[in-house]
Amino acid sequence: MPAPNTSSNHREAPRVSSALPVNLIFGSQITLLGQVKDLSLKSAFIRVKSSIHMAIHDELEFNINSSIQGFARISRVAPGEGIAIYFTKIDEASSSRLQQLVGVAV
Repeated sequence: MPAPNTSSNHREAPRVSSALPVNLIFGSQITLLGQVKDLSLKSAFIRVKSSIHMAIHDELEFNINSSIQGFARISRVAPGEGIAIYFTKIDEASSSRLQQLVGVAV
């Protein structure tokens, strides 16, 4: 029996594919433009190509589609592809918009 299309991880939160633009802000001087590949209530995978060093646990600020913003940490770096982030702080309005995008009842 073929495995479902969820790769080898066992995510509990619903995830949606996306192509939304995202700004990643590292400190006060570095801003990168990326694109969300997939999104859940707790995390996202961001397609981003950059020569700056990014490592697991690095903290950053994010702004997805100019409507969802907050703070996150890098949980995985996939060289040449992008980074996985998990959200550490999101305001209530952004959380509500995220729930709508992911399709979770508010």
